[in-house]
Amino acid sequence: MRHCGVARAGLVALLLGAASVAHAVGPDWTWLDENPDYRQARRWIEEKTYEPAIEKLEALLKRSPNSPVLLNWLAFSHRKLKNYPLSKDYYDAALRSDPTFLPALEYQGEWFIETGDMASARANLAKLRALCGPCHEWQDLNQAIMKAEAPR
Repeated sequence: MRHCGVARAGLVALLLGAASVAHAVGPDWTWLDENPDYRQARRWIEEKTYEPAIEKLEALLKRSPNSPVLLNWLAFSHRKLKNYPLSKDYYDAALRSDPTFLPALEYQGEWFIETGDMASARANLAKLRALCGPCHEWQDLNQAIMKAEAPR
């Protein structure tokens, strides 16, 4: 009987620990890092070859339609092609999926700069500051804002 109580206590501790970890971490998108199509899409984005990257990302999105990672890269790629309305839709979807997704907040801030909405860019900067302090997403967006506001 005593062993049963110890085993039960251990199981409860294990389950509580797993539940708190799962709750704190949120969705796991790391499977993308091992996906060859995702890796190819990212290579194309780094090479500024956005059209085929978009095709790969859209195919992956069918498997994971709420992935802020995929939605963000689709938004980024369309922004680089200056397809601003579609880019906005993807950034909005990424942030509906995860309002704290730092890369989407940074890149959406850059979208705001490119479309002339400096107040919204600064609002994204403030959100990033509240979420992650002076993290690299905050630093990158801050630099983009300073560059856009610099006298020419």
